[in-house]
Amino acid sequence: MPSTHSATSTHYAVFVLLACHYLPIHSSLPQAPFVRLVPPLVIVPWAFIVIQSRIWLGHHTWAQCAVGCLVGASFSLGWFTLWTHGVDRLGLAVENIIKYPVHREL
Repeated sequence: MPSTHSATSTHYAVFVLLACHYLPIHSSLPQAPFVRLVPPLVIVPWAFIVIQSRIWLGHHTWAQCAVGCLVGASFSLGWFTLWTHGVDRLGLAVENIIKYPVHREL
């Protein structure tokens, strides 16, 4: 069984790396290069420690953690691709429907 801790932490780390590299910086944050560098410098070592802990604690083997990492990275790449190529527009449409419902008279 693949390690779900490895899958989750890898998914999070890969998504943050992609977001820091490709997405614009939110206007409420400083528009400086360190804003793109700090999250990966924190999250990648954190993910590595989580994955290593599964092996150190004897809950998983290297192979199980490796498969978990592959699963997490695959889902992260897939979700990031969907999000940046159309799902975000679908989310905005749903949000607008919820915010501004069409009033119908019965």
